Amino acid sequence: MFAGFKMKICNFEECVWEDYIEKGKKLYEHSKQEVQKSLDKYLSPDGILQAEEIEKDWFPSCKANVFLSHSHTDEKLAIAIAGFLSEFGLTTFIDSCVWGYADELLRAIDNKYCVSGEKPDGSIDTYSYSKRNQSTAHVHMILNSALMKMIDRTECLIFLNTPNSLKIEDLSKEKTSSCWIYSELLMSKCVGKKKIARKPPLLIKGFCEHSDLKVDYKTDTSHLIPLSKNDIEEASRQGKKVGIALLDQLYDNKGIVRETDYATEEN
Repeated sequence: MFAGFKMKICNFEECVWEDYIEKGKKLYEHSKQEVQKSLDKYLSPDGILQAEEIEKDWFPSCKANVFLSHSHTDEKLAIAIAGFLSEFGLTTFIDSCVWGYADELLRAIDNKYCVSGEKPDGSIDTYSYSKRNQSTAHVHMILNSALMKMIDRTECLIFLNTPNSLKIEDLSKEKTSSCWIYSELLMSKCVGKKKIARKPPLLIKGFCEHSDLKVDYKTDTSHLIPLSKNDIEEASRQGKKVGIALLDQLYDNKGIVRETDYATEEN
């Protein structure tokens, strides 16, 4: 990952993105098709869950420019923003593409390995508490590790800062009830900044430093750079740029790049 951004979106602003929802849905459905749901495919002949196979299927090797981190409640908004970014030649990975499938995989594993009691008709009555804890821990570890790797190899992360994702107690305290958002924000802060694997554009100037169980995770988004829809549109207008050229312009507009950030190839 090279750069991290945060888009603050209030509830009344969601209508701004409605024009992009249909295009986003097509992209989202295509991504979901990459996710395999077959339990048999992920279990080896000796009944061992194959973490590597799950990661290959759920996090395909196709290169995404943007990792979009968001609350599950904002899934529709995330899909629309992905549709918006695609109009500028940017490919977006939406993390919720895999959340639902993780639950399906977990349910299939539990039904096969964690049942402790059955009803007279043969249907499941109860699960083993200890086995259920173990299966959940393994599936969530696989998912979380793969999400971290995906963040590391995308060029930038955009976090959707909405009332559903963060709650602000005061000006200095941000909290989230989502363990996934907490993990992704922490990863975006800790991952080492990578060089951009292309030649620097000529425009580069200077560099500027800058009743269910609920859990509150203390978060920190101060390392993420504020981003708006207008910022993206403005970067595109400057030379009619799309794709990585648009990202270069955006980095320059935000003052977050210097020439040494680029890993250029020798001629």
